Amino acid sequence: MTFPAYMNNEESTKISTPVLTDIDSVRQWLEDLRWMTETECMTVLQGKSIQAEDGDSLPSPVRNTKEHIKMVRKRAHIITAECAKLFHKLDKERWKKVHSNALRITCTIRSLLHDISAHSPNLAIDVFQQQQVVMEECAQLIKHVESIGEINGEKPQKLPMVHSLTCLGQAFTRLIDKVLAHEVRTIVEGVADSPSAYCIKASITSLVGVAQGEPQMCHLIVKEGGVRALFTICRQDTANFVKSQALRAVATLCSVPEAIAEVEKVDGVGCLTDILCDPLTTEATRTEVAGVLAQITSPMLDHYRHVSGFIENMEDLLRGLIGLCETATSPEVFLLGSAAIANITFLDSMASEFLARYQVARVLITSSVRLKVSSIFIKDQLCTVLANVAMLEQCREDIILCNGLTVLVGFLHEKPPYNKQTERVACERVQQKAAIALARLCKDVNTAGVVKQLRGLQRLVELCRKPKERNYSDSVLVACLATLRKLATVCGEDEFSQEDLIQLVQPRLIDSYLICSSLQESFV
Repeated sequence: MTFPAYMNNEESTKISTPVLTDIDSVRQWLEDLRWMTETECMTVLQGKSIQAEDGDSLPSPVRNTKEHIKMVRKRAHIITAECAKLFHKLDKERWKKVHSNALRITCTIRSLLHDISAHSPNLAIDVFQQQQVVMEECAQLIKHVESIGEINGEKPQKLPMVHSLTCLGQAFTRLIDKVLAHEVRTIVEGVADSPSAYCIKASITSLVGVAQGEPQMCHLIVKEGGVRALFTICRQDTANFVKSQALRAVATLCSVPEAIAEVEKVDGVGCLTDILCDPLTTEATRTEVAGVLAQITSPMLDHYRHVSGFIENMEDLLRGLIGLCETATSPEVFLLGSAAIANITFLDSMASEFLARYQVARVLITSSVRLKVSSIFIKDQLCTVLANVAMLEQCREDIILCNGLTVLVGFLHEKPPYNKQTERVACERVQQKAAIALARLCKDVNTAGVVKQLRGLQRLVELCRKPKERNYSDSVLVACLATLRKLATVCGEDEFSQEDLIQLVQPRLIDSYLICSSLQESFV
């Protein structure tokens, strides 16, 4: 190795490591760079928030509203339960327990009010005023409770404490109602006024999550304009991305009568008809329309009534629903479409005429075979439609031509032992409606003969004589007895055994019913 001229030999001998070339220096720098960080850059990066979809972050008032509502309701329920226990302690005059329970309740209430204010610092003035009322009632209760230990040898006065606890409970209930209304209002405003698609979707998701299976929350959402806001979105041509979600939210809310009344006020049926009949509407969105229609027309609702707008739009609705069932790509789509059709057949006799015009029997039977439906709930809807339209001659012909007799006799052979109670009840309805449909179809000897060849007559007798086959259902028994009598009238009593004639056909219906009911097993 050679050294520069200014270095002497002694200095040169002290150098024991090689000198890096330019290339080696660059390589070493690159290796070191992997482990080097600049504090300023890292601080800036850590300070940046992660952007949400489409660059819009979910507004903070909406972000945790669903979880906050659940928290408030859960803790309010706990406080209410504690108040009930305190009432019990007062009634039994367990004064030592009264003192500790009252302190625990007031502390829990104060903690909840603190968390509510921390989550929603911009609460309305009436909510803050109600919070003050609750705090005053808490102080009043503690004042009465603390006085227990100051009484010398005298029995504490129970009535003032009961009155104070009652006032606290009422004030607390009003406060929780106001807080929940405020939170719901935040969600509804997110649906109506959000600037982006992502925010609207998130708000509707929160709304559905809050309303699912909670009638009280459905009432609040409707009261705060939730139904109106959802239909406003459904009417916007630019909101196709969220229409399915909005319609599902409407169906969820319509479990309470106030929501259905609101649907009438905003001409919801007309809006649903437009969406259903629009050829550009996707199957998913049309399916959600069918879900809303099935919900607001369900005869199972306690508040069942005619909804304004149905008569005017009935033909278009039925045509759209039949088209949905005809092109259904899954059993789930077929279920909602057929359920809506089945419910509408109960609304007005005019529905059957429209169904006959659009050959509903052919469409439903053909589609059910194509989709290989096995759900007992789908069979229930199909049976309902066939039984209701079988009163019209044109529909009877369509049912027979489309192999409907085979389908209905097959429904008679459904077995009740399903796992869930809802499935067992649905199986009973299928058997009952299949029997009713067969009775309405057997207007001539030929049709009755086909039912007999399909072993329908034998199955009807079996359902009457073996209670377990019909899950001990009286409604199935009555339907089967009526159908047997109709078959006997059409094709003659020669088709029946002597025992069946004596017990099932010839006596009065009530007598045959009593004979078959006495066959039920005793579980005593």
